[in-house]
Amino acid sequence: MEANILEDYVALLASKGFRLSDGDLHFIDFGRHYTEATESQVKIALEVTLIKQLSFDGSYFIALLESFVKEGVRSKKRAYKLLDQLQSNKEINRYCTVG
Repeated sequence: MEANILEDYVALLASKGFRLSDGDLHFIDFGRHYTEATESQVKIALEVTLIKQLSFDGSYFIALLESFVKEGVRSKKRAYKLLDQLQSNKEINRYCTVG
């Protein structure tokens, strides 16, 4: 079942008129192998990338995959919780100064 998650999602996107280029698909596959992510993590990272960036952004996608693998993200709920935490940390760091 795990093996078809990404393929099914890409087909769903295509059926709704959103087509990824061959280069995008190759990069997604590269990212999966580079990060040793599961199909589920790749699908979630792709979905979040498209929602947040409104198009495929390879660097954003890889950053998400790396974070999802590091934090053991297995669900969309956990992915968005992690994104909220990362955003909060980024905002806190912006207001903190040293010295």
